[in-house]
Amino acid sequence: MPPLSAPPPTKKALALIFVIVFIDLLGFGIIIPILPNFAQRGFGASDAMVGLLVGIFSFMQFIFTPIWGRISDGIGRKPILVFGLMCSVVGYLMFGLANSLTVLFLSRMLSGLGGANISAAQAYIADVTTPFNRAKGMGLIGMAFGLGFVFGPFMGGILVAYGYEYPGFVAAGLSAISLVTTMIALPESHVNRTKKITGITASLSGKALFTALRKPFMGPMLILYFFIIFSLANIFSTFPLLAARDYQLSDREIGYLYGYIGLIGAIVQGGGIRLLLKFIPEEKLFVIGNGIMMLGLILIPYAGTIPLLLVALTLLSIGNGSNNPTALSIISNHAQSEEQGGVLGLTQSLSSLARVLGPVWGGWIFGAVGHAFPFLTGGVVMIIVLVASMRIKPEDKAQAKPAQNESKLENV
Repeated sequence: MPPLSAPPPTKKALALIFVIVFIDLLGFGIIIPILPNFAQRGFGASDAMVGLLVGIFSFMQFIFTPIWGRISDGIGRKPILVFGLMCSVVGYLMFGLANSLTVLFLSRMLSGLGGANISAAQAYIADVTTPFNRAKGMGLIGMAFGLGFVFGPFMGGILVAYGYEYPGFVAAGLSAISLVTTMIALPESHVNRTKKITGITASLSGKALFTALRKPFMGPMLILYFFIIFSLANIFSTFPLLAARDYQLSDREIGYLYGYIGLIGAIVQGGGIRLLLKFIPEEKLFVIGNGIMMLGLILIPYAGTIPLLLVALTLLSIGNGSNNPTALSIISNHAQSEEQGGVLGLTQSLSSLARVLGPVWGGWIFGAVGHAFPFLTGGVVMIIVLVASMRIKPEDKAQAKPAQNESKLENV
């Protein structure tokens, strides 16, 4: 694809990428709350097998997210977004048609391959925002995730009453809508594509990751981000099981709880973070979010009642809604403009690895040791993250080169 003459208008571009990511994540949100119980009730999967099933999606993202990000630096963001959405459509169709645990695994692998295009979506936002406004821009993706978890689980809870295949078919249809919208309406954002695609082999070998981890300030931030996602991922495969066994909730009610989590996250990562950043520097908001998330994780298994469980989930959502976009913004602001896709791809690759290890660990320890332990593991890890993040000081930024991108516009 030849270089374009100018970047798309910021507000239009951000609105489109938000809609595209939201529709795609809506399908993702439909599947996640029902997946653990579907695997166990439909195919007799063990607690540990559920962890593997949840983790395989993220394993594919771990492998392919940095590759898609690197390729998008060379050929543009739009082709990668389109290809990923195609994979999502087919993956969700396979979910709806699954007649064995093997097919269910294959469907999640293909959906994970498609979901790896999130690095291209984040790089798109980096293309059309300034470093000053980037946290707000990254917050839009977080808001899209949050809204996807508001309406997606709610829809999944309703649809599952008619059979586990219906959520898969609806998710496929939603991803198809996002695919068509991307192909027709989304302009390309990466306008200065003059270099060849490089770094694919390095991404596969881990060389690019190790190079990034050795950089001052960026390396520690990448490590902290990994452990934040690991802490949260511990409960991906286990919260639906905990809710069903310890709180006697149905699939529909579990979907409603996921919807509540998404609603709070959407509020925080949408307008909430814009307001907070006017009074609190990114680094301090990052620390505060880590502390709040830690409390939420520890409280979830000991809430005892639904009202107290809602309090714990509120803390979890507020904390993650604060620390996730600020971490991404801090990392992005320490990457050069020509390596945004690659760096953000590495960031998402690390988070994908955390989403592999977290559910696998959480599923195993849930069944082998006790229902509370996935949540306690996340809480203990977040204590370490909190202490480490308190040591990050703004003057550390002087050791790294901030991103420079003259084509980015000021308004978000």
